[in-house]
This record gives sequence, C-alpha cells and structure tokens, in this order.
Amino acid sequence: MHTPIAIFLILFSHLLDASTNHERLSQIKNLKRIAFGSCNDQGDEQPLWKDLIKQKPDLWIWGGDNIYADWTRVTMSEAYQIQNSHPDYQTFKTQTPIIGTWDDHDYAYDNAGGSFEMKQESQKLHLNFIEEPENSPRRKQQGIYTSYDFGEAERKIKIIILDNRYFKNLEPDYPMLGKTQWDWLEGELTNSNAKIHLLTTGLPVLSPLIPYTDEWAHTTELDRMLELLKKTKPQGVVFLTGDKHFSSIYRRWGHLEFMSSGMTHSAPTNTWWYLGRQYPTTYFGLSYGQIDVDWEETTPVITLSMRTPTGRDVHKSVFKWDTERWMPVRSLKEEIFPTSDIPEQLL
Repeated sequence: MHTPIAIFLILFSHLLDASTNHERLSQIKNLKRIAFGSCNDQGDEQPLWKDLIKQKPDLWIWGGDNIYADWTRVTMSEAYQIQNSHPDYQTFKTQTPIIGTWDDHDYAYDNAGGSFEMKQESQKLHLNFIEEPENSPRRKQQGIYTSYDFGEAERKIKIIILDNRYFKNLEPDYPMLGKTQWDWLEGELTNSNAKIHLLTTGLPVLSPLIPYTDEWAHTTELDRMLELLKKTKPQGVVFLTGDKHFSSIYRRWGHLEFMSSGMTHSAPTNTWWYLGRQYPTTYFGLSYGQIDVDWEETTPVITLSMRTPTGRDVHKSVFKWDTERWMPVRSLKEEIFPTSDIPEQLL
C-alpha cells in the first residue's frame, strides 16, 4: 500500500515529466553546461544520447541537419516522427530543454536557399519539432531566427539563433540572412549586457574556407558580420556551427567558433589529410559539443569539449574573456583521429 507521501512523490514525478519544453526553458536560472550538435540522420544509429543523458546539460541546441529528409527520401513530418520516437532521445528530452536552428537537409534539400517553395511548411514542422508554443511570434514571422536570454547581471548569456536558409540568395546585398534578419540581429547585439553571446548558425562562419561547400566565406556576409561585431562590441562571442561532418575549435579575430558536426556520420577518410591541416583542432569521429562555463572568475572562463559516444573528451580547450577577446588558457588534445586506422599519407 502506498503511503500519502509516496503517492505525492509519484504524482509530483509525473508532473515533472509532463512539463513542456517551454516550461523547462523558463525554469533555467543560470547556464553552466550547454551541449549542441548537428548532422543527425534519424535512420542511423544514434550513440551519443546515452552520454548526453549522463552529462545532464542545462540546455541542448540543435545546430542544423537535425534530421535528413530532403523532401525526397522521406517526408519531413515522417523524419521528425522517427527522431522523436528514438527512446534515448525521448529520455533526454524529458530532462533537458531544447532549442535550435536548421540547415539544408532539415529545411529542404542539399544547399537549398530562399527560393524553396515549401519553406513555410518546413518552418512549421521545425517549430513543432522543438516544441515552440502555438502562440509564439516565431510561428507568424518569416524564418526561424530568435534569441534567448538566460541568467542575470554578471552571469547572463544571450543565445542568438540565426537562420541561414530561409532568405539565402534572395537579396544580392544580403545573400545569407536577408536585410530583415540583419536589422534584427543588429538590434539584438546593440547595447547587449550579456557576458557571453552564443551565435548559432548551421554553416561555418569564421573557420577556413573549404572549396565546393556551402558556407559564409563564399559570400560577403562574413565581412558584414565582422563589421557588425566591431560596431556593437558584444562580449564573449562564440559561433556554434555545424554542417561539415567533423568537429573543430577555431579562434579568429578574438572570437571563437566551435563547429560540432557528425552525430551519426562523419567526413570520409579521404578528406582527413586536407581538413586536418586546415583546422588546428579537429576530430573526425562521431561527437557532440559541450560548453562548460565557470562564473567564479572575474570574467567568464569557458571549456569547449568534443565528446564521443564512449564519454571521452577528445579535444578540450579552455578560454578566458579578456576585455575584447577570448584568450586561450590551455588545450588538452587526446587524439585527432577516431581510430588507429589512419591513412598512409598521414603517417
């Protein structure tokens, strides 16, 4: 027989499990651990969720290509249903608030831009997937861009979700985000008092150009972004990116880029030689990104980690904010390649 206290605990536990994603987001008071990842094929094995469940991040950010549908392989709705039915992901969702952006494969098809005819339907399905409230302004606007403020005063983090697909190539002078989104972004950064700004976008921004791929460096928008950051001077800018099927930590112009890509599949081995030399801190196996924030210092200290299905940090880099730029504190590198099967040309 259950005692009254036991019955209360059972009911209370059920209420916690039944809370919505929006309610879990509203309960975040102080972000100390953030996880994110991209390139997740709903039809493949998904070994990373078990470690994510153990790590218990305060927030999960989808970084794009959260499913692979392409409106040809399977319908977008079916792909999301398959992902939501994954048992480990279901468990993870009950304990971790979720936000995120998209990229081409969960927006339309490979390298798709703003001319995609079904983009309004894609937007609706994406917002359903991340459980955006029905009365959210994002359901009425064009594009999925938005921002979140977590914490207060000296522990405030602003997360900006950028949409690099909905407006892509529609306006020659604003080929990545479109003018409306650029104006909005300037407003978000102007006079922001957040100590850390995490700008999430599906495509790499600061990292080296890879030929024949789709990214910011192929447009004039990289210069526009750098000019905007110079003008508005936000503190602690970190770009969270994906798309490339490998992971890398990159520092340029005082800002950081943490590219975490390849949750279910990774770059082919015949690209390792080139990519491993273009990117200084690179991992080619399955991984997700983790950001741990130390607020005890006078200025924020962040640890960026690439975590594998076995729970290893194959790369861990520590940075401290120093007036106008991120400065490296230390870097711990376990290995560059996921196995001992390294191509002969690299030996």
